[in-house]
Amino acid sequence: MVPKETNSLRLAGRDLLSRISAVMEKVDWTGFVELADMLPRAGRTFVVGAGRSGLVARSFGMRLMHAGLPAFVPGETITPAAGPGDVLVAMSCTGTTGFTAYLARRARQFGAKVVVLTAEPASPLAAEADKVVLIPAADPDIVIRAAVFEHATSLCLDALFNVLAERLKIDMAAFQARHANLE
Repeated sequence: MVPKETNSLRLAGRDLLSRISAVMEKVDWTGFVELADMLPRAGRTFVVGAGRSGLVARSFGMRLMHAGLPAFVPGETITPAAGPGDVLVAMSCTGTTGFTAYLARRARQFGAKVVVLTAEPASPLAAEADKVVLIPAADPDIVIRAAVFEHATSLCLDALFNVLAERLKIDMAAFQARHANLE
C-alpha cells in the first residue's frame, strides 16, 4: 500500500508535468529559432533573471559556454562590458522584475540586442526588448505559474542548445574539454 503523502506527491508531480506540457505546445518556437540564429553571431551573450528564473538563466549561460560561445552573468566580477554586437537574454515570468528590466534597459543603452523570455508580452521587461519570446504560462496561482514558466523555459533553452550544438558541430571531446573539472 502506497502512503497517502507519496500518492499526493505523485499526483502533484503529474499535474505539474501536464501543465508544463500544455505550455510547451504553445511556446513561441519561431522566437527560439531566431534566438538560436543570433547567438553564434553575438560578440558576447549575457544572461539574466531573478530568483529561479535567474537560475535558469545561469544554466543556459553554462550551456552556451559548453558550446564555445562567450556567455556571462551580469553582476559577476568577471563579466565584461556590454556593447554593440552583444545580446542580453532576460527571463521573467511576469516581466515585472525591476532588476531584470533595469539590466535590459542598460544593455540597450550600450547597443546590445535584448531578447526577453516571458509569459507577459505587454510587461515592462518586454517593453525593453528587441525580441520577445513568449512562454505562455498562465495560472491564477503565481507559484504554480512561475514553476511552470521556469521549467518550460529551461526545457526550451535545452532544446535550443541541442540545435546549436548540431549547427556548430560540437564534438563530445570539445564539449567535455569545456565542462567544469574543478568539482
